[in-house]
Amino acid sequence: MNRKKLISALTAAALTLGMLCPLGSTAEDTKQLRVMPLGDSITDGFTVTGGYRIPLWYMLREKGIVEGIDFVGPNGWYIDGVADYNHAGYSGYTIADCPGRQGIYNFIDWLMQEYPADVVMLQIGTNDIISSYDLDHAGDRLELLVDSILTYIPEGGMLYVSTIPYMDADVTTYTDAYTAEEMDKAVDDYNDKVKALVTKKQSEGKPVTQADVNSVLTKADLSDGVHPSEDGYKKMAAYWCGVLSDFVGGNPAPTQPSSEPTQPATEPTQPDTEPPVSHQGDVNGSGQTDVADIIVLQKYLLGAGSLPQTENADLNQDGVIDVFDLGLLKRAVLQMQ
Repeated sequence: MNRKKLISALTAAALTLGMLCPLGSTAEDTKQLRVMPLGDSITDGFTVTGGYRIPLWYMLREKGIVEGIDFVGPNGWYIDGVADYNHAGYSGYTIADCPGRQGIYNFIDWLMQEYPADVVMLQIGTNDIISSYDLDHAGDRLELLVDSILTYIPEGGMLYVSTIPYMDADVTTYTDAYTAEEMDKAVDDYNDKVKALVTKKQSEGKPVTQADVNSVLTKADLSDGVHPSEDGYKKMAAYWCGVLSDFVGGNPAPTQPSSEPTQPATEPTQPDTEPPVSHQGDVNGSGQTDVADIIVLQKYLLGAGSLPQTENADLNQDGVIDVFDLGLLKRAVLQMQ
């Protein structure tokens, strides 16, 4: 079994049969820029079919660059006149699993393996706020998601991490947990975390850029207090059209890594039960297994850090510390939250 299939197997538990709509994946023509619109219902287009993605496609066609771009992702429905409608928008999803909601983080390895992208347009976090889920640590969850995506971005590619639009707390269709002032503050606090994370990753030399979608939408552009109206989506499309046009005009075509990471000589075997959390998984030696251990292990696998407790990192007991152990660690930590 190859690495791609093994990662798919590790993350398959996070997927439901109904959430996928396979429509073909990546472009065979390597000259095309593979772009993944990734996020929640605002990317999916919950109130307006196709969301911002359909007017974006038309705008790119008007600029004469749409033929050089291939939108990728497992989702999408045929829309008359639009030649490329693939995306990775998941209505109702949060950054990572939380009570009552599934998270994109839990299947990002599968997604990026199955639908490789040179450019990822990530907008996520709205449902974390609607769910009032551990917002103090939303930035930590976002960093884990960003680090995972960056593992798959090829040389010359880019990850755009977007701020989220304001929501109208006076419309209680999705939540009545906030006053208008509290909702605005929650969005501002989250967007500050986005900006701080992008700055941090740029200082590390990572291909990350902030996309400030919040700056182009107001509450008047919403149809239901959360999702943009048709005119609001057109504003988003114009913003992303500028972003992609600038990228295409100012960057050489992304190139794929020259070789695949070295794989172990024998196939890793998966444990029958979840790994213990008392020692296994505590890779930083703190005495507990938590998000900090995931960050340490990710950096180690990327060659950007050391591993203080190597004996606790081989979670599947195959004698090799690799991405499969990282997948098990992610699952164990998220189950403890």
